[in-house]
Amino acid sequence: MQAASPTAKMLTGLALLGLLGGAWGIIEALMYGTHATGLGSFVPWGLGVALYLTFLGFSAGGLPLALATTVFGKHEYEELSGLVAWTVVVTELCAGLAIILDLGHMERMYRFMTAPSFTSPMAWMFVFFNALLLVYLLKIYNLLNKNAVWVHRLTMISVPVALLFYGTNGYIFGVLVTHPVWGGPLIPFYFIVAALMAGTALMCFLSWAFNYKAKLTMGVGYGVLALILLFALLEILIGLTGFQSGDTDTRLTLKAILSGSNGLVFWSLHVGLGMVIPVFLLLRHTVGSTALGSFCVMASFLATRWVFVIPPQSVPPLPGLDQAFIHERLALTYTPHLGEWLVVLFVFSLSLLGFVLGPRLLPGLFQQGGKNV
Repeated sequence: MQAASPTAKMLTGLALLGLLGGAWGIIEALMYGTHATGLGSFVPWGLGVALYLTFLGFSAGGLPLALATTVFGKHEYEELSGLVAWTVVVTELCAGLAIILDLGHMERMYRFMTAPSFTSPMAWMFVFFNALLLVYLLKIYNLLNKNAVWVHRLTMISVPVALLFYGTNGYIFGVLVTHPVWGGPLIPFYFIVAALMAGTALMCFLSWAFNYKAKLTMGVGYGVLALILLFALLEILIGLTGFQSGDTDTRLTLKAILSGSNGLVFWSLHVGLGMVIPVFLLLRHTVGSTALGSFCVMASFLATRWVFVIPPQSVPPLPGLDQAFIHERLALTYTPHLGEWLVVLFVFSLSLLGFVLGPRLLPGLFQQGGKNV
């Protein structure tokens, strides 16, 4: 095992403190389930789903690399293969932990295997989640054993599996036509682009942090810039068509996203930190600014997923439904409890620990990089 650098020791300490601080959130979720959250009948998806979608996006870093090397012939990016494979496994496991802890009856997860309903997109999400995880675990094994033939085959396989996985998650939202902004055939594509943007940003930052070649970081950074602009275009199109549709519920939902407390998150964190500042930094065309711009995309992505998940649930499916019976679990407002934020702290700390320990546990995957963070 490689000796840890001072930076690695500091980050390991921070990760362990985060795990210790967030442990109560895990215990509370295991003991009380959704009763320990601010969720209710009208707002069943909250911070836990936003956290899952955040790490779902981070796990998409393998898809642009696979496309670059197999479709476009950019074989120089194969140098990042080990880093990418490890990152996909770490972030997928974190995403899985986030969504399991958000389930009301997590002990029933086994039914996905014993009694799957293949007419349900969630069943296919489970299938593609595990398929993608298996592909990258096998890729790590073959990278360590320097089996270039199977590494190439698994890279090819990962492309359709990843597209199906990220598209299926969007399809789950796309069929929920009773929630304005979620429903529609554009949403699966929107999910794929969002995941690519977050995953590519993470890979760009990590390639800089692990001291890979500057030209690789810069090349990935150009991809981040293009994906930010494409993602922004999709959001503008969704917003404009929503306002122009004349549908009252859709307009109310968009107003809930763009104004009030959610509006503050949307404009300052999602648009400001997640789009405007990164574009400015990425256009400077330096390695440091490219890494910093990518970090801004990563840091704001939980807010990006928040404004997509939470505000659409604030519009009642029937006018006056929220006033028919008054109860704290029948409210259209949602405020995460402390335990939910502690779960966020735990999951992010777990991912940080995974990134720091990766080069020490499996140095063969990171041999192309220089000094480790």
